[in-house]
Amino acid sequence: MSDAIAERLLHRGLGGVELFDFPQQQTAPLRETLADLIRQGYTRLSFHAPMPRPAYFEHSGVSCYFLHEDAALRMLSLRVIEETLKHARAWHAAYVVTHLTFGKTDTTDRARAAELARAACLDLAALSARYEMPIDIEFAAYSSAFASPADFLTAMRDCPQLGICIDTGHAALGARLHERAYVDDIRVLAPHARSMHLWNTRGPDDPRHREHTPLHPTQRPAQGWIDIEETLRIVLTHNPRINIVFEYPVAEVTAEIRAGYDWVAGLVRRHTDDHQPEPERSA
Repeated sequence: MSDAIAERLLHRGLGGVELFDFPQQQTAPLRETLADLIRQGYTRLSFHAPMPRPAYFEHSGVSCYFLHEDAALRMLSLRVIEETLKHARAWHAAYVVTHLTFGKTDTTDRARAAELARAACLDLAALSARYEMPIDIEFAAYSSAFASPADFLTAMRDCPQLGICIDTGHAALGARLHERAYVDDIRVLAPHARSMHLWNTRGPDDPRHREHTPLHPTQRPAQGWIDIEETLRIVLTHNPRINIVFEYPVAEVTAEIRAGYDWVAGLVRRHTDDHQPEPERSA
C-alpha cells in the first residue's frame, strides 16, 4: 500500500480553499483549520476527489479509472466520487473537482476512450444531480487516446451539471506533449470553465516540471513560464466570477507566496473591470 499514502493537501484560492485527499480520521481537526481560514476571509469551500480518502481506496490520490478497460476499476472511481459528493454536501462545499483521465492506465483505443468518457460523464452528471453538487472535470491531457479539449467537451455535452476545471500546469504540459499551442486549448475550454487550478511550470524540459511551482509576478513567458496573465484574460472574458484555486500547498503564506496571490488578484480585478459595461451618461 505504499502508493496509498494520503497527500493531505489544502490549497488556498481567491476567497476559498480546496481540500484534497485527507484521511477520514483527520476531518475533525481539519474543521478547526477551516474555521480559522473562514475568519481570515476564505469563505468558499471546494472538494477535490478523493476527499476524504476512503479506507478502501489503495491508490495515489490523483488516480482515476474512468477510462480503464477494467469495469471493476471504473466502478471503484464512481464509488470514490460518490463518497466525495456525500461529504462535500455535508460540509456545505460549493462544488467538487475530479479527474476524468489518468494517462498511465487509460485505454489507448480512441473510440473506446470516447465511449468510456461519455459513459463516465453521464454517470457523473447523474450523481451531481442526486447530491445537488456541481462537478468540475479537470482538464489533464496526458492520455494518448483522449487528450484534446474537444474530446472532453464532447463527452460532457448536454450535461449542465458538469463544468471544466482549467489546470494551468496540466494544460501547458499536455499541450506540449501533443504538440499543440497552450493558449489555443485555453480558448476552447474557457467558455465551459467554472473553476481554475493555478500553478506554473516551464515545461517538460525543466527537471522539476511536474512540481507545482507557486506563482510570482517575476515569472515571464519569455523565460518559458506559462502566460498566466493571458490565460486569465481569456478565461475571465467568459466567466468573470470563475473560482480560482492556487494549487500549491503552503505551510505559511510568506512574502513570496503573498506576492503571487496579490499579483493574480490584481490581474483578476483588471480584466474583470475591462469587461464591465460602461455606465450610461446622462444627456
